[in-house]
Amino acid sequence: MKERIIQIIETENFTSGKFALAIGTQPSVISHIINGRNKPSMEIIQKILATFPTINPDWLILGYGSMHRPSFESGQTSLFDDVIHKPSDTNLNLNVNKEIAGTSKEDSTLIPNISPPVSLQAKKINKITVYYSDMTFEEFIPSSSIL
Repeated sequence: MKERIIQIIETENFTSGKFALAIGTQPSVISHIINGRNKPSMEIIQKILATFPTINPDWLILGYGSMHRPSFESGQTSLFDDVIHKPSDTNLNLNVNKEIAGTSKEDSTLIPNISPPVSLQAKKINKITVYYSDMTFEEFIPSSSIL
């Protein structure tokens, strides 16, 4: 697995230190893995897969298949591809989304008919910022918001 982690670092054009910071761990942890002192823990594997959702977990853990998930290799991606999603900080958003999505009556009784406060109903999106794993970002501004 050490060789595959090194391959990810090289493919993403990171140093081992920048890679460690990108996945949210100490540089010494990655250094010990690369030098063969330690094997990667499940926590490190999870951090790599969460930070780089295009990486094929079977390839990273077992060495099977290709480095990237098939949908990412073909260049055809979708919002609905099998990508790891981090849970939200609160269950309120989850319950509201379930109710909006039209889940069963049983689930929707958890929170009765929630509507956003009046102050939020009048709000409009001015800008959406997307942050990428290579530390770059892109901003999208709706055309109606441009003055």
